[in-house]
Amino acid sequence: MKSKIYLSIATVIFEITSEATLHIDADCAEFCSQEKPSPFSPEQTQLIQVQLNIVKVSSKIDGEIICQMPQCIVLRNENLERRILMGAINAYYREIDENKVIIEICQEDTEAIIINTSLLEAFALERFLLKQNALVLHSSFIEWEGKGIAFTAPSGTGKSTQAALWQRYEGCEIINGDRSIIVQDITTQKYYIAGLPFCGSSNIHRNKIMPLKAIVFIEQAPQNIIEKMPGIKAVSKLFGETSINKWNKEAVMKSIGLIEAIAKNVPMVHLKCNMEHDAVLTLKHYLNSLPA
Repeated sequence: MKSKIYLSIATVIFEITSEATLHIDADCAEFCSQEKPSPFSPEQTQLIQVQLNIVKVSSKIDGEIICQMPQCIVLRNENLERRILMGAINAYYREIDENKVIIEICQEDTEAIIINTSLLEAFALERFLLKQNALVLHSSFIEWEGKGIAFTAPSGTGKSTQAALWQRYEGCEIINGDRSIIVQDITTQKYYIAGLPFCGSSNIHRNKIMPLKAIVFIEQAPQNIIEKMPGIKAVSKLFGETSINKWNKEAVMKSIGLIEAIAKNVPMVHLKCNMEHDAVLTLKHYLNSLPA
């Protein structure tokens, strides 16, 4: 008897089936369900059928190699993609059509498959999100007054610290400590922010989606100074902190267009800050001055 579960992340729903028993890891539990979940919107949610197979030897690997990385080889077969993953999981990702994928997994246990973030590396999530006008942003993400604030910067700059300060002094909920998904609603042209299972070392990963209030670029400084981030600089910074398939020209061009639209329509804030309460007050005062 086949096992089936649904994995819902922002604008993508994966319908996962397997002859093996499917077990859900804690990192993915909030994103999984036995019943088909409600979509972000009927017009902007893609349902991907994923067949998980445990194999000793994979199917024939064919296609043109377009990118080779230490733990992943990407191939193109006509307009479809293949991926060979080596590392935490050994798998062969193969697109049958734009809505159906087969993933062959090489593992010792032939009776069960654990749905965890290591396995999700084989799902090409960023590829499907981009098709639905969504991008993965390296950021800590909090909910404040029903809207989302994303703190973004290179690793080690203080994103998680600023999110924790807002949690401490404003009672905000941290939705994800390391990554978020920025969604452009194609119907209303409004922008949303969503959580996802990947969360780095923070272990914070909530399945929530809400309107996006602002993206805050963090820079460590002894004093707290805030200013609007210029558009061109914001585009450059966002591009550097966004997960983009740089081997795919079409994906890069669409990502750039989406990043430009985000920078134009969402408040881009440059916060030079320390790790004190005043950093929260400085940003809060600025956000309260923005149009509702």
